[in-house]
Amino acid sequence: MKLRLAEEVLLLLLDEQAGDLASVPEVRLHHALAGAVLMDLAFEDRIDTDLEKLMLVSAEPVGDALLDPVLARIAESANGAPASPGAPASPGASAGPSAWAHPAAHGRAATAEHWLREIAKDGDAIREAALGRLVRAGILESAEQGLIALSRYVRRARRYPLAEGAAADQAQQEVRLRVMQVLFDDDVPDPRDAAIIGLADACGLFDGVLAKDELADAADRLDTVRRLDLIGRTVSQVVRGLVQEADRAPAPSPAAPIPFAKGLPVVGCALEARKNLTDFLVKKHLELGPLFKVRFLGHEVYILAGQEANTWVHKHGKRYLRSFEPWSGFFQQLGLSKILTGMDGGEHVRFRRFNATLYSRGRFESNIDTAVEIVRSEIDAWAGRSVGGVHAMQRIVSRQLGTILTHSSPADYMDDFLFFFDTLLTTKIARQRPMWLYARRFRKARRRIEEAVADVVKEHKPGGRWADADDMVNDLLELHESDPVLLPETDLIFGVMTPYLVGLDTVGVSSAYMLYSLFKHPELLERVRAEADAIFAEGPPTARSLRRLETTHRVALETLRRYPIVPVIPRQVSTSFEFAGHHVPAGEVLLVAATVSHFVPELFPDPYTFDIDRYLPGRAEHRQRNAFVPFGLGSHRCLGAGFAEAQIILNFATVVHEAEIAMDPPGYELTTSTLPTIRPDKRFRFRLVGRRR
Repeated sequence: MKLRLAEEVLLLLLDEQAGDLASVPEVRLHHALAGAVLMDLAFEDRIDTDLEKLMLVSAEPVGDALLDPVLARIAESANGAPASPGAPASPGASAGPSAWAHPAAHGRAATAEHWLREIAKDGDAIREAALGRLVRAGILESAEQGLIALSRYVRRARRYPLAEGAAADQAQQEVRLRVMQVLFDDDVPDPRDAAIIGLADACGLFDGVLAKDELADAADRLDTVRRLDLIGRTVSQVVRGLVQEADRAPAPSPAAPIPFAKGLPVVGCALEARKNLTDFLVKKHLELGPLFKVRFLGHEVYILAGQEANTWVHKHGKRYLRSFEPWSGFFQQLGLSKILTGMDGGEHVRFRRFNATLYSRGRFESNIDTAVEIVRSEIDAWAGRSVGGVHAMQRIVSRQLGTILTHSSPADYMDDFLFFFDTLLTTKIARQRPMWLYARRFRKARRRIEEAVADVVKEHKPGGRWADADDMVNDLLELHESDPVLLPETDLIFGVMTPYLVGLDTVGVSSAYMLYSLFKHPELLERVRAEADAIFAEGPPTARSLRRLETTHRVALETLRRYPIVPVIPRQVSTSFEFAGHHVPAGEVLLVAATVSHFVPELFPDPYTFDIDRYLPGRAEHRQRNAFVPFGLGSHRCLGAGFAEAQIILNFATVVHEAEIAMDPPGYELTTSTLPTIRPDKRFRFRLVGRRR
């Protein structure tokens, strides 16, 4: 893949410590990306430009999804007719951003300024498309969770991966290194590097890349470099004027009052929300919009809800929202300095990168045989009794996580872990009840858990049974030794405990909802069973055969959409911001109701109907941007999403292949419990009717 200037502008701005682009005003970045697209078209001899006009040289497509949609629009405007044959008639034809499908601007002056203004309107689309390409090229690591970083190869080699068939001497040096050499070593710049430098300077992007003293030292050199390339100089000069114009733009009109959800005196909306928090939030979102305020028992909170809000959080959440405060009570109760869900900034990025491989889909898929045996042993234990649906799924999930990640099963301590975690969620996160109600039993559960975890750590110390194992505990011990500031000893015990807890209220409860859904839709149960029987007939399941469980996958996706278990994500507003015409002040409590979008009819028609055909290629409703978010979004999106999805699919394939089970009693209708989190209530039970193998 040939890197384009827009991609290199983003790479120049990458702040690896923050896992994001350096903070620069959006209008400047959008104009920089627009200028980069025009400069690339000039380098490809498709356009020429001066301060007066932009001229079409050739309408022949470049064969690049970032450039060809813009070229087609310029050609159509110049010719007063559709673009030449072979040029993309729409962004979809070139896999370019869908937001680029603007009509041509017939009759308007074909100047560089005009096209820069037009293309800058699509700055977000260009940014996302360029980041996606950089990830696919192996230059950046995952951008989908809101965190971006150079790939390991680029960090080590300071060069970009070679395009297929390229010679070794064609490897391209990393852009920031090239730019710094030009600015501070007096190297003669390549024309493209001169263009990048001129464009970054014109848009003020170096303010986010260089310190003030570095900017002062580079001032003379910047002045020299910006004069070297005629096309770059022309575009940069126009961009500079547009950026200055935007900077001088009048302040926006005063923010409108934030809508307030009506409620009862004193209790506010607490009673209505308690019945079904998700339905309450959906109703208020459809009534009041993407931002509104709610009063719960005398406390006012801000709610961000729906697709528009999700998009804002995904893009800006790291800058304006903080997760530390909502989790502080959790920290204090456990004597921790931090946990991943309550971290922010560079420390969060570093610890998240460390954990990414531990909870990867590949980690689960390399332990499929172990996971299957755990399911089989749990099925054996179901014989002759009525089994709680949630508890049964939680046992399977927690045993698998513990065994795969720590070589130790928490089975003998399961009730302690469940009570411990549920109590913390109820008292310190949801704050629905006071801790003193549970204090005595909580202390007992905590002591037993600490004993269990201490034994696990001992087994991984030198001379222990698992001292040389490739697992999470040894990785944590190594991290503690190498970086005790990032992972102090006080936090080590909870780090080892995490695998026994993380799946209880996520994968475990979601699996219980999926079990209920299959009971209520026996035709789907038969289809899932037929798929499972087919892959087991070939031998033990593999990562490849799991991917053939197409119906099972769609049932899992619809379960995650229809029964989201985390209706709100608590945050503290760290810096005031404007959203949807409203002002949200710093210091306020804010709840991100991300999964409200799952129930918006415009996104998911007939949203309360369980419909697995939503995920077929012709509909693909889950592919709408920031609409399907069962694992959260942005920089705190669940690290184990891939692990969890594979786990759910394998577990259900194994259960339906191995066992005949039925609801107990057969006529049970779903009732949800809200303490400590949303889940099927304790009356959801089943019986093992018989073994099939």
